[in-house]
Amino acid sequence: MKNLKLIAGVALLVAASSCTKVKDVESTPNTNKPSNFKEIKVADNFTWNTTNNISLNVQGFESISPIRNTFIVSSEDQKEIYFASNTLMSESFKADFDLPIHVKKIKVNFGTISKVIDVNSKTITFDYLMPATAEEIQ
Repeated sequence: MKNLKLIAGVALLVAASSCTKVKDVESTPNTNKPSNFKEIKVADNFTWNTTNNISLNVQGFESISPIRNTFIVSSEDQKEIYFASNTLMSESFKADFDLPIHVKKIKVNFGTISKVIDVNSKTITFDYLMPATAEEIQ
């Protein structure tokens, strides 16, 4: 309990000592301030979009027996799912989904196959082949 009081006291002391008064800065009033939404002017190349439409081209992989699983496209931390479908590994298909503009990487999972893909264009490609490690090559 003493440690908790000591920590709280130190935190209070640090917080109180870090407060400083900010002097008012003289500013000129903005006379061009819009009075309603219709008066707001934006650049011709400005876009209001907060998402990009992404096309993910999935290249199927033939196998001896059919392999069906859930194909999931998510955020890298897997907290957001952008696309999911129950598919056969042998099927090639195109997945279209909206992706927030700030997202630069996605994670694709199909069973035990998991890949992180850079999103650097509106059309990206995925295949089921996993890179071989140095141990597997030897």
